[in-house]
Amino acid sequence: MLKERLIEAFQEIGFDEYRAIKSSDIIFSQDVFNQCARNTCGNFGKNHGCPPKAGSEAERKARVLKYKNAFIISKIASIGSRKEMMDSMEFLANINQALRKTFENEEVFVMGAGPCTVCKNCAALEDKLCRFPEKIQYSMEGSGIDVVRMSMNQKMTYNAGRGKVGFFTLVLYND
Repeated sequence: MLKERLIEAFQEIGFDEYRAIKSSDIIFSQDVFNQCARNTCGNFGKNHGCPPKAGSEAERKARVLKYKNAFIISKIASIGSRKEMMDSMEFLANINQALRKTFENEEVFVMGAGPCTVCKNCAALEDKLCRFPEKIQYSMEGSGIDVVRMSMNQKMTYNAGRGKVGFFTLVLYND
């Protein structure tokens, strides 16, 4: 069964926590959408996985809600220094990529934090169409998902103390 294989993959790849949820438990927030519009992360309009290139608010929501089931998963990582944070972000991108590759031939949709990283330089920077639309890695926050509230509702580690935080990934599927 897909659910069991997902859990096995989370453990093998090295995620620290996971919670099974229904897509109806996913929290969308206008505040999160608004943060994207204010370009608080610097990727607004510069990446096909982020707004506004990722579609309208309704399209971004529909992309998530076409799945019935989900897991919110996390990896606790260090952000004590800029180097640690950059290393942690790279590590997270790598384990998310491993997860995507494991389920690339199944209807499993993996969303992470931050912009799509399929291409070193996104075609959006040149105002061109995405080179690999079937591989776009959509941002949870860019889709309006309130990751902080969801992680708290699921009693997951957000702030682990001593310069460590939970980095979250959302895995959507139909079973």
